[in-house]
Amino acid sequence: MKKSLLCLVLTENTLERNIELIQHYQNYIDIVELRADFLTDREMQYIKRFPALVDMPVILTLRRQADGGKFQGSEAERRNLLKKSIVKAFSYLDLESDFRDTEFEADVKRLGIRIIRSFHDFNGVPGNITKRIKDMAREQGVLPKAAVMPKSSKDLFRLLRCFKKLTHIEKIIVGMGEYGLPTRILSNYLGSFLSYCSKNKNLAAPGNKNPEEMVKLYGFHKIDSTTKIYGIIGNPIMHSFSPLIHNKGFKALEYNGVYIPFLVDKVKQFFKTAKLLNIRGLSVTIPHKQAVIRFLSTQHTHISKIKACNTIIRKADGYYGENTDVYGFLKPLKNYFGDPLKQNIKATVIGAGGAARAVVYGLREHNAHVLILNRTLKKARQLAQAFNCEWGGLDKDGIKRIRNYSDLIVQTTSVGMEPHVEKNPIASYRFKGHEIVYDLIYNPPLTKILEKALNNGCKVINGEEMLLAQAGAQFQLFTGSNYFFPQSSMYDILHSG
Repeated sequence: MKKSLLCLVLTENTLERNIELIQHYQNYIDIVELRADFLTDREMQYIKRFPALVDMPVILTLRRQADGGKFQGSEAERRNLLKKSIVKAFSYLDLESDFRDTEFEADVKRLGIRIIRSFHDFNGVPGNITKRIKDMAREQGVLPKAAVMPKSSKDLFRLLRCFKKLTHIEKIIVGMGEYGLPTRILSNYLGSFLSYCSKNKNLAAPGNKNPEEMVKLYGFHKIDSTTKIYGIIGNPIMHSFSPLIHNKGFKALEYNGVYIPFLVDKVKQFFKTAKLLNIRGLSVTIPHKQAVIRFLSTQHTHISKIKACNTIIRKADGYYGENTDVYGFLKPLKNYFGDPLKQNIKATVIGAGGAARAVVYGLREHNAHVLILNRTLKKARQLAQAFNCEWGGLDKDGIKRIRNYSDLIVQTTSVGMEPHVEKNPIASYRFKGHEIVYDLIYNPPLTKILEKALNNGCKVINGEEMLLAQAGAQFQLFTGSNYFFPQSSMYDILHSG
């Protein structure tokens, strides 16, 4: 089967600006789609000139609003514009599955232009998607296309299963939105004729990545049927820097792997996807660190104590679970409290989820005195009882108690990252300046709690150092190599090479 092509969707409103876009991304792309519905009325007069000005194959598309396009004229006007614009220099013409004009389509085929027969569904993955693609594929010379919007882990699994059922058919299948991203990155692995990208991620279709990200970060053109798939699961997940870290490591080692973010709502459903894709390893983040444990065949002994797993490796007998968060969390603290950590640190931990469990476990292993504060009192109490700690709520009384556990304050919740960047879980607490404040969030690098702590003379740690330390431990489990993580900074990873 041919290698999947990376198609740049052109959404500028003039032909000249679209050509500039091609020139900017020409080293990353294989084919372009001229979205003529984005052009001004004046520019539409010159559509037929465009393919001769471009040194790569061009798809012509004039998408109506009902299918996610911008063309506002009547259907008769759209057909007439297509008939006036089509010339031999175009390689493909994208027509919707309900578009039927036998004479015009015959003329298009005589020009040597291949018709892409497409349908769009922005409401999910239709139950008859496989049948619809098969039906379109029966038409002589037609390339069937489905662009659908998975809205859950179940939808993604159904879409991926569709790929598996259609391995013998040349087709284009695109999963839109965040749930659909893996289908775009794994286009060649899955057997799609092409995958789409665009300058602006949501202008052409929800979830498009830009060409540079597809190629430089995910190695789009190097992914094939032998590529080992890894990923990170969470909800939310697209803020994660883990793909930057692990894919850069794979590239440095010339390791045939790709690391992908998977938005996951139901862990049980996702493990069906993991089996279908033969995923070799996973990072696990909020809120799934506890839910994944029941799907493990074997696990490191400390997981039974922490009851949270952030790393999964596929082995011959099933999934093996680890927790590298403890190592990652403790590593930066050694600069402040020594190695090993000094005894009797008095610490407050905000939150009671999977990350908090690893933090509390690590602190209690070094005999720290810990106060756990959480919005849901039941969870705070359960975690405190598991590790013999104090506990309370994130209310006035609870926050007042921090003063007695203030050598170290650790923020483990998602409060402070998108979409809660303006929030501080302990906004009413008055820092004295002696506290070391540690927020596990790394994006943004300066959350509201850290900003307030800094302004009051405290030393602060964001989640960057923990991220790199735990990711390095994960990378070694994934590949057997600890390549560059211990000595790298986030800046180096984001900006080098």
